[in-house]
Amino acid sequence: MERYFNTEGCCRPGIHYMVRLEDRLDAIKRLYVDRGKYFAINRGRQYGKTTTLRALAEYLKNDYAVLPMDFQALGSDCFVDGSAFVLSFIDYLEEIFSGREELRDAVSEEAYRNLIALRDQKRLGIDKLFRCLSGMCRTAEKPMVLIIDEVDSASNNQVFIDFLAQLRRYYLDRDFSPAFQSVILAGVYDIKNLKLKIRPDDEHQYNSPWNIAAEFNVEMDLSSAQIRDMLEEYESDHRTGMDTATVAEEIYQYTSGYPYLVSAICKILDERLPEKEEYADQGSVWSKEGIGEAVSIILKTRIPLFDSMTRQLDLYPDLKDVLEQILYEGQRLSFSLGIKSVSLGTMFGFLKEEDGQIVVANRIFEMYLLNLFMSEESIRSDVFKQGQSDRNQFY
Repeated sequence: MERYFNTEGCCRPGIHYMVRLEDRLDAIKRLYVDRGKYFAINRGRQYGKTTTLRALAEYLKNDYAVLPMDFQALGSDCFVDGSAFVLSFIDYLEEIFSGREELRDAVSEEAYRNLIALRDQKRLGIDKLFRCLSGMCRTAEKPMVLIIDEVDSASNNQVFIDFLAQLRRYYLDRDFSPAFQSVILAGVYDIKNLKLKIRPDDEHQYNSPWNIAAEFNVEMDLSSAQIRDMLEEYESDHRTGMDTATVAEEIYQYTSGYPYLVSAICKILDERLPEKEEYADQGSVWSKEGIGEAVSIILKTRIPLFDSMTRQLDLYPDLKDVLEQILYEGQRLSFSLGIKSVSLGTMFGFLKEEDGQIVVANRIFEMYLLNLFMSEESIRSDVFKQGQSDRNQFY
């Protein structure tokens, strides 16, 4: 099953999935990179962002000099000040160049040496780093593209905001100062909200240095038809006798195409359910009943996606209140991204718009959140009852 699905955020690159991934990469190249766009890919946890970026770096390398970075590789001490950030950034670039021969061939030796020599200067600032990067862009044989994954790792640091400001400056002045052809940032948080995390006062909430970014509209979730294609590939190898169209639609009804959840269900159906006596027959595994059992297992398992969801609800009580109104009270609330809690819920992948109303993004999230809220209410009620009992005994 690892050939088809995994639980790292998307499906394994089987034949059909690779075709769809290539279509996505082609769309990103044509609509954004070739047109010189700076943009951000913001999706919920385990949505296949990293898989897409790694494949994109390879897809672009024939036409562009690609710098693929992951800010998780930089520790928090790298963002203490501008000097520490510049030193870490240069060390990281040196590592990238050493492992990508096509990149060294595309960039002039002089520009590369100037970048490395920057480490020996007494005063290091982001402005000097960008002058070197601009010189590299000017002399490179191919247009340069900068890709940075996991930008959330740096989002609480003013140094990173300064870095974004320099990217913006060179983007606006690129007719006069050479700059990257395209810059791609990826993470859960929308870059427009980074200022909100650092300086929560109203004056700076929406004053982002990344207002140059183009809106990213390439679809990344899986349709029922796409799930069916992968199941048909699996079925051609394993001959389970499943009705691929029915199974795909049932999986989609639970997940709404959220890549991790699709993968998790299929992995359980393939690996865990056949071990149960009542699912010894493959036909009973790949069925509505089998899918329901797989969903039940997921809901009882502590997974990073649910941990992240719970953490975000603790951080943003207004978002939790909206979800409780929808799930607990059955309220129909109008969808508006101008409302902070709705914007956050959409960014995290918890909420979506349906017929002008706010709805929970998929049925599994609905079930998990409702169980969570009911458990919390039960605990609060039991504690309250016990407190009343203890008080009566005291009196």
